[in-house]
Amino acid sequence: MSYNFIDLFCGAGGFSKGMENAGFTCIGGIELKDVIAQTHKLNHKKSHTISGDIRNIPPEKFAEIIGTNHVDVIIGGPPCPTFSTIGDAKIKSVTGKPTREDPRNELFMDYLKYVDYFRPEIFVIENVPNFITKYKGEIFNKAVEMIESIGKTEDSPGIYEVEKPVQVLNAVYYGVPQTRKRMMLVAHKKVGVHFKYPKQTHYYDQEDETLKKTLKKAITVQQAISDLPTITDNWRISECPYSKNSRLNEYQKLMRKNNKTKLVSNNICRMSNERAKKVFAHMKQGDKYMDLPKEVRSILPFREDIFQDRLKRIVANQPCWTVIAHIGMDGYMYIHPTECRTLSVREAARIQSFPDDFVFIGNQQDTYVQVGNAVPPLLGEAIGHSIYAYLNEIKSTSNEEIR
Repeated sequence: MSYNFIDLFCGAGGFSKGMENAGFTCIGGIELKDVIAQTHKLNHKKSHTISGDIRNIPPEKFAEIIGTNHVDVIIGGPPCPTFSTIGDAKIKSVTGKPTREDPRNELFMDYLKYVDYFRPEIFVIENVPNFITKYKGEIFNKAVEMIESIGKTEDSPGIYEVEKPVQVLNAVYYGVPQTRKRMMLVAHKKVGVHFKYPKQTHYYDQEDETLKKTLKKAITVQQAISDLPTITDNWRISECPYSKNSRLNEYQKLMRKNNKTKLVSNNICRMSNERAKKVFAHMKQGDKYMDLPKEVRSILPFREDIFQDRLKRIVANQPCWTVIAHIGMDGYMYIHPTECRTLSVREAARIQSFPDDFVFIGNQQDTYVQVGNAVPPLLGEAIGHSIYAYLNEIKSTSNEEIR
């Protein structure tokens, strides 16, 4: 079966990439920032990706752009920065206003306008886990209520139902070398068929012995990046060959599978100042800033009541902690496991499960932010396979009824 989808608030396209890997075709995307939209367009050849504010783009206009009003699936993560801990604190410090008043909290309403217009079979809203509980669940409950009211009339109870309970999925359990939790709200038409969330494929921090025996081990940082080109932090060559081409592990083979050029792009990192490098040299894998002796911390002093984990060195034989957009600022929370530098854009992309043929457009900070804001493609693929199975079950049930 062939199914299409559109990606609202698409970013660079991690979720889109995962859906395409699961067998879907991306026919359209909307992204606010132009350089990020260019990345999505470059990596999703059949997508009519546009740059603009969704609040100013009526769904009818978007239907003209993509050339159809038939959409099987809608995906997207309406940005709600006040739901994340870091975003909430930053907004408070910059604006001085209660974050509850931030208009971006309700961008999901614009997403639902597209759902109401296109009436897809199924759609997914992804966000940080706090989307469910923030403001005592007020916005989450409002979203669910609005979803269930789409198409509601005196004679109809509404078109859509939310698959409950809404689940929070950890990317590390789906083959991503990173612990990253995302809320996945899935809603679909009331057709008597229920969506099934993807089953866990990898184990990491669970004590369940059955899982340990039946699932694969979580992918580590070492497994994810050890074949990438050897670089220094002043490396500025845009494309260079792999440092290792034999005895590759399964994850490395997967990341390199469609890279026809045999060269690696975006494998550059920020230049750290000399004081930072001196501190890096004192850090063991797993060390945080406050683990260091005071005399070492004095080399690169920070507010110690606020920035206790300002620097963190990654552990090679474990999955990484969550890669966030702040990696675009200085990368100090992502110090390479064995080298005195921070992660490169490509290393961060590998940890996010972006394949090596996925190229990021923009300056260095742009590309880091694109990686940090993305849904890991392998997590998107896991959701995509479940959506594909759901749609096929609908088709099968419909055909049975016809017969």
